[in-house]
Amino acid sequence: MEGRIYKIQEQELRQLATKLGEKYDIYAPVNTHDEAVFSKYRFQKIEGNERVALHYAVTATPPTKYLFPARETILEFEKGKIVKSCPNKRKSIIFGLNIHDLLGINLLDQEFSSPIEDEKYSQNRKGFLLFSIDCFDPPREAVYDIHFKKIDEGVYEALAKSPDGKRIVKENQKLFTKLSKATKKHCKEKTTPLHHPDLPEIVEKSKNDPIWDNLAEICFGCGICTYVCPVCYCFETEDNVKIEGLKDCEGCRLRRWDSCMLPDFASISSHDFRPELRDRIYNWYHHKFVRTPREHGTVGCVDCERCIVYCPARINFHSTLQYLIKKYS
Repeated sequence: MEGRIYKIQEQELRQLATKLGEKYDIYAPVNTHDEAVFSKYRFQKIEGNERVALHYAVTATPPTKYLFPARETILEFEKGKIVKSCPNKRKSIIFGLNIHDLLGINLLDQEFSSPIEDEKYSQNRKGFLLFSIDCFDPPREAVYDIHFKKIDEGVYEALAKSPDGKRIVKENQKLFTKLSKATKKHCKEKTTPLHHPDLPEIVEKSKNDPIWDNLAEICFGCGICTYVCPVCYCFETEDNVKIEGLKDCEGCRLRRWDSCMLPDFASISSHDFRPELRDRIYNWYHHKFVRTPREHGTVGCVDCERCIVYCPARINFHSTLQYLIKKYS
């Protein structure tokens, strides 16, 4: 834990969200009042008296959609020159992130900054502050502005980590009470296959295992597991060009989400690198549990379970990893 610890009541926490809405655009989870778990909550811009859901189970699209939109213009050009876009000067706050989605944004930050920085993502990211709410302490290395940990019914412990977070606490001191030390109370963490120390080696050994053929028999290859994932970042680009004479070319370059699970993702003019669905499924596991740990030191999954909840074939990657661990460890 770093910085000064505060306590804040739920009522004051909601007041804080309302007050910040006067200066920032607030994006937060809301309860849709739909009884189905897969559509009960969604992230949206908070307008007027809309009530923030301080705790949510799962949302169909992760809050990373604000930093890496499903479709966006990455550059515009006119008469052979790139037209520089003016970023929105009004900052925004993603308010109420749970730990899974906070870490999803942190991991996406790493993916888009190394080995080559993605300028558009960086521009988007600079416009957002991150406020997380959970019953867990975030990992020490987590990046956020303020974290609120639920320590009792209607009571939260607040930790401001960044200069912006500390400034916001200072500007709203009447809503906070200083604490001498942090509470040790938190929810019990679950143990999952993601914690196995040899997971990258295990998944790599399994390339020719029949499990991938078995999964291909029930998988639809629809790509939903990637579209709902807060860590997946595959995209394709498209140029829209208007030409009126050789010197009057103008247009824009767009990018939109793509999925490594789709048949044509690895296809080029003369070859398809992964024509079989079993190979695309294995590639999904290899990227998350082999390649990403070697590039960034952590698995490419925050265990939010969206890919389990929304998979039409009801494939559970936990079961797949448990099978592989049992067989190859």
